[in-house]
Amino acid sequence: MSTEKLLNEDWSEYDDRKKKREDARYFSCEESWESDYLINKIHRNHPDVSKEDVRSAIKQCCNSVAAPRPRKTFVACVMKRLGLDDDHSGGGTPPPNPGPGPKNPPVPPDTRNVG
Repeated sequence: MSTEKLLNEDWSEYDDRKKKREDARYFSCEESWESDYLINKIHRNHPDVSKEDVRSAIKQCCNSVAAPRPRKTFVACVMKRLGLDDDHSGGGTPPPNPGPGPKNPPVPPDTRNVG
């Protein structure tokens, strides 16, 4: 599941709890329930990733994403640290090399044969 899909899931439980304290659009590293919520959400969608790995990624992102931490930015950071982000440049097969170019490459105007 990509970062975008995870962010588009239902976050109403999280939002409802956040509204009572502060803005729901931001992630607070100081609130353990927020980390637990994100750990469980990611682990539920990616059971192959351990909860400890998710917790470690969250700690790293808490250190690298400055507060206030927008939810979208923070979740993208965590997903990237776990190798689950939308950017697929971290592995896989690279695209094939482009061909040698056009069969008739451009010719400078002063050397063209017109006629």
